[in-house]
Amino acid sequence: MHITVDGKPIDDLGRSSSDIQRCTDVALDNAKIRFRFDNLETRPRLAVAAHPVAVAVSDVEGGLASSVVRFQMYSNYASFIERAEIRIFEQQQSLQAVPLEIIAVDDAGLAQWQPAAKTLAGPARELKYLLRTYDSKGNFDETGAHPLWLYREPSPNQIGKPVTSDASSPRELLAAYGESDLARHQIPLGSGTVTVQGSGIPTDHTVWVAGRPIPIDPQGNFVAERILPDGTHTVEVAVLDDAGNGSLYLRDLEFKRKDLFYIGVADITLSGNRASGPVGLLQGANAPQPYDSSLDGRLAFYLNGKVSERWRLTASADTREGPVKDLFSNFLNKSPDSLFRRIDPDYHYPTFGDDGVVTEMAPTLGKFYFKASRGQNYWMWGNFNTGYVGNELAHVDRGLYGANAHYGSESTTQFGERRITVDGFAAEPGTLSSYEEFRGTGGSLYFLHHQDILTGSERVRVEIRDKDSRIVTGVTNLRPSVDYDIDYLQGRLLLTQPLSSTADDNQMVRSSGLSGNEAYVVVRYEYTPGFDQLNAVSGGGQGHYWVNDHLQLGLTANRNKEGDANSNLGAADMTLRMSANSFFKVQTGRSEGLVSTPLQSNDGGFGFQGPDLSSTDAKAGAYRADLSLGLGDVFKGRDGFFTFYKQNLGAGYSAPGQATLKDTEQYGGTLRIPMTNRLSLAAKGDQRIEVQGLETRAIELDMAYKLAERWKVSTGVRNDLRTDRSPVVPLTQVHGQRTDAVAQVMFDPGAAWRAYGFVQDTVAASGGREGNGRIGAGGSYRLTKRFRIDGEASDGDLGPGGKVGTSFLYSDLTNLYLNYALENERTDNGVQVRQGNLISGVKRRLSDSSSVYLEERYQNGGQTGLTRATGINLVAKERWNFGGSTEIGTLRDSQTGATADRKAAGVRMGYGRDKTQFSSGIEYRRDLAEQIDTTHTKRTAWLFRNNFKLQLTPDWRMIGKLDHSISDSSLGAFYGGGYTEGVVGYAYRPVRLDRLSALAKYTYFYNVPTTDQVTMQNTAVEFIQKSHIAALDLSYDVTANWTVGGKYAYRLGQASLERTKLNFFANDAHLAVLRLDRRFLKSWESMAEVRMLNLPDIRQRRRGALAGIYRRIGNNLKVGVGYNFTNFSDDLTDLRYNHKGVFVNLIGVK
Repeated sequence: MHITVDGKPIDDLGRSSSDIQRCTDVALDNAKIRFRFDNLETRPRLAVAAHPVAVAVSDVEGGLASSVVRFQMYSNYASFIERAEIRIFEQQQSLQAVPLEIIAVDDAGLAQWQPAAKTLAGPARELKYLLRTYDSKGNFDETGAHPLWLYREPSPNQIGKPVTSDASSPRELLAAYGESDLARHQIPLGSGTVTVQGSGIPTDHTVWVAGRPIPIDPQGNFVAERILPDGTHTVEVAVLDDAGNGSLYLRDLEFKRKDLFYIGVADITLSGNRASGPVGLLQGANAPQPYDSSLDGRLAFYLNGKVSERWRLTASADTREGPVKDLFSNFLNKSPDSLFRRIDPDYHYPTFGDDGVVTEMAPTLGKFYFKASRGQNYWMWGNFNTGYVGNELAHVDRGLYGANAHYGSESTTQFGERRITVDGFAAEPGTLSSYEEFRGTGGSLYFLHHQDILTGSERVRVEIRDKDSRIVTGVTNLRPSVDYDIDYLQGRLLLTQPLSSTADDNQMVRSSGLSGNEAYVVVRYEYTPGFDQLNAVSGGGQGHYWVNDHLQLGLTANRNKEGDANSNLGAADMTLRMSANSFFKVQTGRSEGLVSTPLQSNDGGFGFQGPDLSSTDAKAGAYRADLSLGLGDVFKGRDGFFTFYKQNLGAGYSAPGQATLKDTEQYGGTLRIPMTNRLSLAAKGDQRIEVQGLETRAIELDMAYKLAERWKVSTGVRNDLRTDRSPVVPLTQVHGQRTDAVAQVMFDPGAAWRAYGFVQDTVAASGGREGNGRIGAGGSYRLTKRFRIDGEASDGDLGPGGKVGTSFLYSDLTNLYLNYALENERTDNGVQVRQGNLISGVKRRLSDSSSVYLEERYQNGGQTGLTRATGINLVAKERWNFGGSTEIGTLRDSQTGATADRKAAGVRMGYGRDKTQFSSGIEYRRDLAEQIDTTHTKRTAWLFRNNFKLQLTPDWRMIGKLDHSISDSSLGAFYGGGYTEGVVGYAYRPVRLDRLSALAKYTYFYNVPTTDQVTMQNTAVEFIQKSHIAALDLSYDVTANWTVGGKYAYRLGQASLERTKLNFFANDAHLAVLRLDRRFLKSWESMAEVRMLNLPDIRQRRRGALAGIYRRIGNNLKVGVGYNFTNFSDDLTDLRYNHKGVFVNLIGVK
């Protein structure tokens, strides 16, 4: 590359001098190019985009030909990457397995793939792909898996044309630029980050940073980011025309091996106060600031940086303001005001109009935070989540406050696992854990059992459970703000998308109108039981060691003490692995006491069921063995697999997700094998035996035969048995044995649709079992290349059944405008996500030897994209997205046999263009549920959700939402529930003429808690509340030295202590603040402020005034003197007081 400046070759002699560097900075500024380097920040970004993500395959001259798929990778640490590759898998294949294809990525970050004819045997095939990068030592990083569809296309279009290596890359591939989708991170990185951002680049010019081309958006803007190793570097920024002429800027910089950022604040106030009236009586014993304190202060600091080449340190402390003698009391305990710091963001201003992103660098519920880290290894004190889920019989999964440590060796297995991992924690949580399971309702709203839960302590996942064994067969871990929104104070979970009651079980025989495996939302969180301090201590740890690539040993332990109740959980596991498909795994566990108290709800949180807690001191053991055998690992060229499991849980065994009151034995297995090119066989069997309880058995054999190119016939037979030997048998229980047979014919024309029909009948039945005859039809239709509708309808002895769902292939260009919470806190114009629905892409049991619950420790999915954070739009996003679902049929409780007739439906849509976004959704559900006494109750529920964001100019923006849910029960109005929440926020923050700034918001809130929700005191929530809240903040610079500001807030609050006979009483409040600031004589500042709080319903008023004058002494100290006055009056009791005095204030900052 030949580079000149103003037509002359570069002469860079002496360019490392400070004068030359200053000239470079001035030249960059004149060219509207901003150069920044941060020695403390190394946030790796790795992403990949594909185009097209729906690949057409068509018949061309008697054969099959497909479109070319092009991939482009993005990384901000290219200096550490030796090579990269695209890995393509089956949709349900383990990412540890051998890929279907591996495509090398070239030096420009590009790769291309043309699927072979054998890749698509039917009308469609769902694949997934990821990007893997390697360093020089063989360490590798991976992105998450993204969907890739193949489909039949009758019109060839561009299919079959020769592929040239110099084919231009479509602009859609730039969708991955600046994003991060890291799922596995093992490559050690360097010191700091260089960011170059520019604007006003002329047309037909290119930008190069560090020798690599940078994409430019249509407005001439660009941004680039690079992570570089320690030491000195010269970074080149070039702006060139088509002939290679232009400007070159050379910037020398040094990343030091030791670099710290720190700030400290000391605030001391000496005051002389005089009070008249019963101040102590009216303020109360728990006032945040004692009225009679004469020496108050606050000490705080924050530190972040590198203390050596590999070690980083982050620490902070904040004593909060109070009497000096009490600043360091209970320093490591939780702060008493932690409740008030758990306020939902909806109660703040929804937008501040500045595209700011709030990141909590030192999360702690106490006064202190500390974290020392070396790579991904660390030791810390503060808030943390334990995610010990490697042993499925002994989960330790809580959000706590205390000490936590993690170590992972640098050496890895060939599958990418760290050879040694050790974790440990010790905490005095002051909270209790809750484990709640919600059966999917076909909707997205779920009410938690507790209100006022600990902010950030929740972990949410979707579990798919086998309908016969009830063992978890698949898991999707959900991401906060992206996949769900949670109201911590009201105890409400709102998923981004509805969750169906069932998921496909890949079996032929329909066991009911809504047949399939069971889908659950599982929520784990912490809550505070009452206002009294909870004497609780929790500690635990886990360790796993890969002896070699084939043998792993593991240990897990947890001990809890909550008052007089103690609980212990210990476990061990061993894995013997031949390949990703063939392995043998043994897990054992032992519990003592009540480790976990599971609650289950089948109606979205309106009612909960839990176990008998009488035996809280039980000691019990458990073990589980899993065998998986890929037939290709034993018989060369043979496809198929075989699995077998056996699990025993002792009576009283208590672990999250594995609690039982009776001795329970389970065993079963599966076999799937293609016998010939046309004939395939599948078999599955499960048996579950409870001592003095329910015994179930299910065996099914299915066969499929391809009659011709477009016709396939399938048949299956299923035998299931239910026997309940409990001392007290539920009246709803089903007993006996039944054998069902089914035949199905499918027609697949290899086009945009396919259809099938089936006939099913009961061959034999005993014990009063109902017949299960059924006839039905179903199929799928592809409306567009990325939007498909699937459905099935049937009727039979067990009632009608139907299910309709949509599948939309979200690409790198798709924005979802469904979540107000994410927009509320970030600058992102929509969220780029790669997902189809909440149960697509689940991690399947026995897909590999790792735990089905395991999620990657390193995830950057929540990191704001580089281009979106800087307002650069390289590629136009898709404007619309749609979705819908319907399910009709009968659900049967696997334990009690009780039925529930369900009808559920929902539609949703989203639109986004530039700075305008809108989304809306409607959901309906009607359940007719059988009770324990065989009576039936009917519940109807509606949910309406709407979000919007509007920004027509850079100076102002508006954001809001309106959610409304209502439910009624045939039991009466007392058993209803729902809420309404409307929020509108407005911000006026001018970019150029910024003398006036304004923030405004309005919130309407109406809450009817469910009858099974409880308060902090563990009592039912019996009151209904509604509120109107409005607030306005203004700031105006009268001159350069005078600023006036004001605030007014109003709350119209109402509450009713009765759920059925609503009798609201008001609780209004007015708050007004006026402030005046003046700056004069360079180092002097003065301020005056008056404020008033008026509570008219209880006839209380509090007024205050404050005036002060301050002088800056140097850059680190400010000294001031002032006068404070407070007046309080209560007209109902005729009590009042005055509190006033002079104060001296010293503020030091370092």
